[in-house]
Amino acid sequence: MLKKPLVIHPFLFAVFPVLSLFSCNLGKLPFSEIFLPAIILICLASLLCLVLGLIIGDKKKMGIIVSLFFLLFFSYEYMFGIICLIIDRITDPAVLSIWGTMFACGVYLTLRTRWNLHSVTVWLNIVAVFSIAIPIAKIGAYEVFHGATFQDNISTDSQIVAPDSAKSVKCPDIYYIILDGYARADILKEVYGYDNSEFLDYLTQRGFYVANKSKANYCQTLLSLASTLNLRYLDGLVNKVGVKSANKKPLTKMVKHSDVSKFLKLNGYVSVAFNSGMNVTNIENADIYMTPGWFLSEFQNTLINLTPLALGLNKLPQKSPFASHRCRLLFTFDRLANLTQKNSPIFVFAHIIAPHPPFVFGEHGEPIKSDKNFSFLDGSHLVKNAEDRVEYKKSYKKQLTFINKKIKETIDCIISKSPQPPIIILQSDHGPGSMLEWKYPDKTNLKERMSILNAYYLPNEGHKQLYQEITPVNTFRIIFNHYFGTKYELLKDESYFSNHSHPYKFLNVTDKINSEIHTQRRR
Repeated sequence: MLKKPLVIHPFLFAVFPVLSLFSCNLGKLPFSEIFLPAIILICLASLLCLVLGLIIGDKKKMGIIVSLFFLLFFSYEYMFGIICLIIDRITDPAVLSIWGTMFACGVYLTLRTRWNLHSVTVWLNIVAVFSIAIPIAKIGAYEVFHGATFQDNISTDSQIVAPDSAKSVKCPDIYYIILDGYARADILKEVYGYDNSEFLDYLTQRGFYVANKSKANYCQTLLSLASTLNLRYLDGLVNKVGVKSANKKPLTKMVKHSDVSKFLKLNGYVSVAFNSGMNVTNIENADIYMTPGWFLSEFQNTLINLTPLALGLNKLPQKSPFASHRCRLLFTFDRLANLTQKNSPIFVFAHIIAPHPPFVFGEHGEPIKSDKNFSFLDGSHLVKNAEDRVEYKKSYKKQLTFINKKIKETIDCIISKSPQPPIIILQSDHGPGSMLEWKYPDKTNLKERMSILNAYYLPNEGHKQLYQEITPVNTFRIIFNHYFGTKYELLKDESYFSNHSHPYKFLNVTDKINSEIHTQRRR
């Protein structure tokens, strides 16, 4: 007599998508991201098994139905892509109908079959075990070779210089506001047909120095911020992790434990950081960490986007990921304007993911409906064809118009409420990505991606060391030299391109960008 097999495959197939997705993003996310979705899915699998077991009375059939549900549930996005290749312009409701029909047929055949499902259950158990074994092995190997111990051994080559107390008696508040993907004025005019002169005139009239020829040092947010906040290029880090590495944990560490924050802490500053929605730039260890509440993380949103559940969430006006992102952005602008009454000098870090996608605001701040799933993707990961590019530019300009309005309101409040003139850095990490091809820099409009907004409000003649071509790597070198008496030398202003698969494989595109600019001027 055959021993009855344990029905474990529904629980393994339930957690497989979590492990698989995490294993595809190693080095980008904390291990803790796995826990909540895994627990929820195991609980859901347990509930489904309990209910179906009571209704059907056959554990093997119950197990097959639950496993079929999870396999189809998390393959919805892939199914949608395949069906779109076969049937042009098919809608989500049509794909959902096909998906539901497949599940119904599977349930019907399972319930009606007279086969002995003993062997099928054993086979599904084996497949499920091997399925989760692969991502677990990848995660385990990664943690062994690139885990916490390895990270602690990677020196960030701190370049902190002790502050000159004689020079820094009166410490101004410092606001470092990063407007993600904000293009330089000439790019807005040439590529987007958008005249940003009214906003730049406002900044100039307010006392800002606008660097009209500024470029990003790197084309990705995490690379750019790690470089800026540590006053240096990333060559030293590359020599340690290797040019082939995709491990971004050292970069995250450099952002969350930066030389800038360490230097200012030595000089009595209180650090304030905002929840950006992007885990790698959320500085939770700041003295004051401001968040509007609990929202789905990037990982959780990506996991949901694999399923038909994303269709329902996106239609909820107040609970969708798009609504949450709007709430987060508005919260940041509102709180930025009300930080001036702190007893100690403050260093404020605010990474605002706008005008960068996702596009959630119209030009008057009205909510924008999207037929796409929520994500922070940009460039060729988002723009698939000419139609997408047209829509990208149109939506980008609308969101930019509203962001300009909010920035002006915020700056007015900060300056008017500050007991002494503050330092305000209004800077983009990189340019937009309507013509960004991640895998093919030769097909990318590098001038669009690397040309950035870079504006400084530096009281007490702090602007005198600024220049039109300044790049972010020299931002805090100039500020610390002027206000704190340090002796940092300015670095050569250069720009580097790399893709997400090989973030440390840098291609120096400085000369290419400059040649593009000169060519366009001759035209």
